[in-house]
Amino acid sequence: MTDLEKIEDMYPQLKFWGIEVNNPHYHGCIVGTDVYINTLQDDIDWLKTALHEASHYENDRGNLTNARLVEVLRAEGYADRQSIRSFNIMFG
Repeated sequence: MTDLEKIEDMYPQLKFWGIEVNNPHYHGCIVGTDVYINTLQDDIDWLKTALHEASHYENDRGNLTNARLVEVLRAEGYADRQSIRSFNIMFG
């Protein structure tokens, strides 16, 4: 079982998709229960992105597309911290 499959097993309600976005700043996003991960990033980034988007699924509701809103910035910061924490626990 790959590391990404371990994360997929942790979140059976989510569907993970690999997409190619030729932008070094795009890592992924979640739309409903579909998690899109940029396959042009490295493998470690896939894992961190999957955990980041799963954190959004567990903790956030509503529209997070306007990055200028304080609520969105807080949600992104929390998802970043949570994904780092989860990554370190799972993969040390």
